[in-house]
Amino acid sequence: MSETHTLSSMVSPALTRGSGLLGDLVVSGSVAALSTWWWHQYRLGGLLFGVLAGLVLMWRRHRPITVLVLVAVLTAVTATIEVNGTQLHDGMLLITVATAMYAVVVHASTLLRAAVGGLGGWLFASLLLPLQNYSRAGWSTFSLEELTRGSGLLLGYGAVVWAMALSVRYFGQLNLNTSERRQSAERERRHVAQIAVAEERARIARELHDIVAHSLSVIILQANGAAYAFDHDQQRAREALRTIGATGSDALEEIRQLVELLRSAGDSPPDRTPVALDQIEAVVQRARDSGLTADLTVHGTPPEVPGGVALAVYRIVQESLTNTLKHAGPAPAATVIVSYRPEVIDIEVTDSGAGPKATSPGGHGLVGMRERVALYGGTFAAGPKPDGGWLVHARIPLTGAAARAVVA
Repeated sequence: MSETHTLSSMVSPALTRGSGLLGDLVVSGSVAALSTWWWHQYRLGGLLFGVLAGLVLMWRRHRPITVLVLVAVLTAVTATIEVNGTQLHDGMLLITVATAMYAVVVHASTLLRAAVGGLGGWLFASLLLPLQNYSRAGWSTFSLEELTRGSGLLLGYGAVVWAMALSVRYFGQLNLNTSERRQSAERERRHVAQIAVAEERARIARELHDIVAHSLSVIILQANGAAYAFDHDQQRAREALRTIGATGSDALEEIRQLVELLRSAGDSPPDRTPVALDQIEAVVQRARDSGLTADLTVHGTPPEVPGGVALAVYRIVQESLTNTLKHAGPAPAATVIVSYRPEVIDIEVTDSGAGPKATSPGGHGLVGMRERVALYGGTFAAGPKPDGGWLVHARIPLTGAAARAVVA
C-alpha cells in the first residue's frame, strides 16, 4: 500500500479485520433486541425484522454498499407493513439505516464510494418516513412541501452520522498509515543491515584473498628456492626458511584477526592493528626477501589518512608485487613509486613481466584493487606497457566525502 494516500483515494481503514466479530455480534444483537422492544404491539414482527437486519449488518464491514442496499429494501418493505393498526417505530427504521450508512462511510474501499453511498443512504432516509406515513394515511396526502420539510429535518441526523463516520475513517486511516510507515522503516532497516553484512563479508573476503594470495606466493617461491639451494647454498636455504616462517606467522596473525572479527557480535569488534602508510616499505622489503628486485620511491610526506585509505594503498602495493612474483618470470624486477600530494595519493607499480593473464579463472587481485580505489572515488588502471612489462596505476583522492569514509 502506498504511503502517500490522497483524500480522494484513501483506502478504507475498515479492512483491519481483527477484532470486528465481537462488535458485529453486539450491533446485530442490539438491533434485534431494540426492534423487538420498539414494536411491542407486534413483537414477532419486531423480532423478525431485527433478526433479518442483524444478519445483514453482520457483513457491513466487508460489503458495506451491498449491506446498505439490503437494509434499504428491508426497511422500505417493513415501513409499509401495518399490523392491528401499528407499525414498527420510525426511529428503529432510521437507526437501522443509520448503522448501514455509517458502515458505508467508514468501510467503503474509497472515499468516493463512501461519499456516494452515504449520500444515497441519507436520501433514502429522507424518503423513508414519508413512505411510512403515506402508506398508512394514503398516498393522496402526498405533499412535495412536506417531503422537503422532512428531508430538512433529517439533514442534522445525517450530518451527525457523517461526522462520526468520517472521524473514525480518518483516524483509522491515520493509524494504518503510521503502521505502514513503521513496517516500511523496519523493512528498510533490515535491508540496510543485510547490505552492511554483505559489504562487510565482501571486505573480509578481499582481505583474506590478499593475505592468502600474497603469503602463499611468497612461501611457495621461497620453498622452491630453499629446496634448490639446500645442497648448494645452505645459508641461502636457511634465509629462505626464515622468510617462510616470518611470512606464515604474519599471515596467521592477520587471518586470526579476521576470524575474530567474524566471530564477534555487537557493536564492539576486536581491535585490529591499524595499517599505516609507512608500512609500505616493509611490504617492498618482504618482496625483496622473496627474490624480487624491487625499488621504492616516495615523493612527499605520508599524510594523516583514514585507516581504510592506508589499507587500500598497502594492499595495492602488496597485490601488485605479489602478481609480479607470480607472473613476471625469472629474475623479476619491479619499481614502486608512491606520491603524496595535498589532494591525492598516486601509486604506480611497474615490473618487467607480462602481468596476470586476463583470462585467468578465479583471479580476484585486479578486481579487488579496483574496488578498493573505487570505494574512495579514485581511478585505477592496469595493463601491459608498450615497451614490455606490466603497469598498475591508482589515484586515491584525499578530499571530499569519499576520502573521509573509514573502513573498519
